Amino acid sequence: MRVAVLAIILGSATLPARLGAQTTGRQNVQSPQRARDDSVAVAVALRRFLTAFENLDWRSFRAAFSDSATIFHPVPEMAERVEGPGGIDSTFQKVFADIRTHSTGGPPYHRLSPTDLRIQPLSPGIVLVTFQLRNSERLARRTIVFRKEGSDWRILHLHASNIPVKP
Repeated sequence: MRVAVLAIILGSATLPARLGAQTTGRQNVQSPQRARDDSVAVAVALRRFLTAFENLDWRSFRAAFSDSATIFHPVPEMAERVEGPGGIDSTFQKVFADIRTHSTGGPPYHRLSPTDLRIQPLSPGIVLVTFQLRNSERLARRTIVFRKEGSDWRILHLHASNIPVKP
């Protein structure tokens, strides 16, 4: 796991310098150093979140989300936007139960290995993360918006979509 965290941190540490010139329609007042620091901190928060999801560690998983988080799940059974703690709890408890039902062992119950990871600081305290997860059946696309809340980075929005992979 340490190797994965280091790879994410080291890989993401080079992104902010290239992204410093990007703007969101208004002047980006974030310094390059702050953008790098935010990227590294978000890479750690992302790895913590993915590890909690792999291990179905509810407490750590749930702590990754802001109380004002919104989510779009990738399945038709959960087509509507999910909002707040109640929505997160009810939908992801179903997801966790389904994963446990189909698992043959204990933690980790599944592996989440992001590819094409991109971490983009948008403004102080807001970072956009995109990546893909791939298996033999589908390409899973993920977009996560992290917001700094106090000293922690929490998920403000998660958008998940899946595309079937042609055989």
